[in-house]
Amino acid sequence: MKKIFLSTGIHVFLLCILITSCKKENSRTQTTSLNDELTLMADKAIAAFEDQEVFAEDLTQTIYMNNDGIPADFLVDETYLAENQQGNEGPDHAQIRLKSFIRCLRGFELSDSQIEQIKRDLRMFKGCTEQAVKRAKAIYQELKQSYRIKYHRLYLAFQDGSITKEEFRMKVKELRVAFKRELHKLQLREKLAGALHKCIRGFFTGLHEVLSERQWNSFVECYMP
Repeated sequence: MKKIFLSTGIHVFLLCILITSCKKENSRTQTTSLNDELTLMADKAIAAFEDQEVFAEDLTQTIYMNNDGIPADFLVDETYLAENQQGNEGPDHAQIRLKSFIRCLRGFELSDSQIEQIKRDLRMFKGCTEQAVKRAKAIYQELKQSYRIKYHRLYLAFQDGSITKEEFRMKVKELRVAFKRELHKLQLREKLAGALHKCIRGFFTGLHEVLSERQWNSFVECYMP
């Protein structure tokens, strides 16, 4: 009888250890999963720097990007969270709403408490990114001016017949590619990506704490389709 009780006790003890181990393993998996998720989301925000389109305007001989080449995610502040301000904004503000993570919060039934917490986090996010964004804009403006001179030279060559229209178009296309490549190189040298990655990952971390599980899953699905 004692042997039976002893055997049963051992089995129960081993089962408890197994269950506890599984719970800990699940906990670690969930934590790792969230960390990976947050990192991937921040990676996507940074990758948008390379996705910015470069435009060329013959009239002003200007090479340019919208919003100084800054992705919409890094131009958001707390005012973008208010639904009722949409109609009073200019086209740039409207585009930031549509292309930033703010669009993924639209339609959520956020409580007053959630709204205030998100606004607070957006203020902290803006403060975190301020210096890096300011430097990114300065780099962009300096490069834009130098490429305007290059564009102007090409335009004059086309005007005086030194190059054909087709050659002009091809060289302008090459100029746009070179502008984007050089801008990215300068941004890397200034280590702007690392600073901005840390800021937006921190914001997403705070957002995860504010949203319910259902809201967070919907947000991630929207932002990382």
